[in-house]
Amino acid sequence: MHPRLLAFAARAVALAIAIPAVLAPLGAPLGAQGARGEGVGPGGTFPYASIFFATGGNLTSTDGINEYIRKGDYYTVSNDAISYGGGVRGNWGRLVLGGEFATVDYGEEGNPNNGRNIALKSKYYLAQAGYAWYAGRHLNVYPLLGVGVGSVDLTLSDRNGGGAPAAGKQVTFPEVVLHPNGSSDLVANYLLFEPAIGADWLVLRSVADRFGVTIGARLGKRIAPNRATWKLDGTKVVGGPDAGPDGPFFRLTIGIGWR
Repeated sequence: MHPRLLAFAARAVALAIAIPAVLAPLGAPLGAQGARGEGVGPGGTFPYASIFFATGGNLTSTDGINEYIRKGDYYTVSNDAISYGGGVRGNWGRLVLGGEFATVDYGEEGNPNNGRNIALKSKYYLAQAGYAWYAGRHLNVYPLLGVGVGSVDLTLSDRNGGGAPAAGKQVTFPEVVLHPNGSSDLVANYLLFEPAIGADWLVLRSVADRFGVTIGARLGKRIAPNRATWKLDGTKVVGGPDAGPDGPFFRLTIGIGWR
């Protein structure tokens, strides 16, 4: 098995072991809250459905990309990024099912000394499944695993042109970095796993209400087990860095929920 897949499996098992240990101390307070009225009213047994907007922060190593772009005299890009997107969450009994999409923006850096500019973004789409560890009328707490695909978009530009890679042969990543031909848009696709733990609060106007506003948070890790393959205008580019996301994230969500 590929070493990155082995590493992912080990981390997933470690997370699965850690989640019960982290949640166990919360069991008594949540149980007491349910006794005081958290489960009062219709639908206090199963998780509720929601449509939401999400935003937050991500930490991902961009060292591989920065190692290459330094040779082209570009400014380096940051390891931290802002994400924004949305999704939907439903249930089948206590099983939590959903989907989510997001754009991750690492920013844009320009070198005023030579007119070279770099911009880095990523986007991904996930199918998610989890289990409602706690499903009160207002509060839902659930571990969640997302599986999907994503892409990294690296734009290199030079106001002076920068020349073009040699024609008649397969282009390499270092050649595109040195000769962006005015502007080059490099794209790499990756497979993504996202283990996380989430919590949502459903704000209702009265005990009888089933429809309200949701506020939530998610904490987890994004893991790309395969090496990303780079392309330029649909043509494969060889010798590029691994660009799949591999780091922790935190997201806040707000939306509408119902039972």
